[in-house]
Amino acid sequence: MKPSQRLALAVLAGMATLATVAVLVYRPLVMAPPPSDAIPPGLVAAPKLSPEVTQKAVDSLFSLTLPDLAGRPQPIAQWRGKVLVVNYWASWCAPCVREMPFFSRLQEHYAGWGVQFIGIGLDDVEKMQAFASTTPVAYPLLVSDFTNQSLFLEIKGLPLTLVIARDGHVEITHLGPLDETLLGPVLERLIGK
Repeated sequence: MKPSQRLALAVLAGMATLATVAVLVYRPLVMAPPPSDAIPPGLVAAPKLSPEVTQKAVDSLFSLTLPDLAGRPQPIAQWRGKVLVVNYWASWCAPCVREMPFFSRLQEHYAGWGVQFIGIGLDDVEKMQAFASTTPVAYPLLVSDFTNQSLFLEIKGLPLTLVIARDGHVEITHLGPLDETLLGPVLERLIGK
């Protein structure tokens, strides 16, 4: 074996060792353990937030006015008193796009019980309009960006969904895609069905 080949092999072995050490250190230090109670993985119950932080978050959300896809201002407060499902999404986010038809079905099914979904797009309005023209959505899509999101949560990924009960407390937050088996029972309980 030539010296240059030995050097290349040694460099590759060193890089593999460093990557392994990085993964072994990263997991226990950075990744949070899954919830140990009866909450499904990915759901974080509102009681983990202090009542003050939770109220501040809800007040912050309800104080926002965001434009819809036609540019009309939509105050979030117009949906106060409903079971509110707020979904942060983007047209380039594949999991976001996959869950939207399911959210539309739930919006149509639960609308009569006072449930309101809203999609807050962290995207260019033109891309959101193009998406909505090919994929009908049964709930309002609002345009935003990271600069006007002063909620208790730091948006670290998409999709991000939060459910707010009629009384204004945050019932759940969920980072990642949702499906009917997770969200359906929460909505059923909140509407008293």
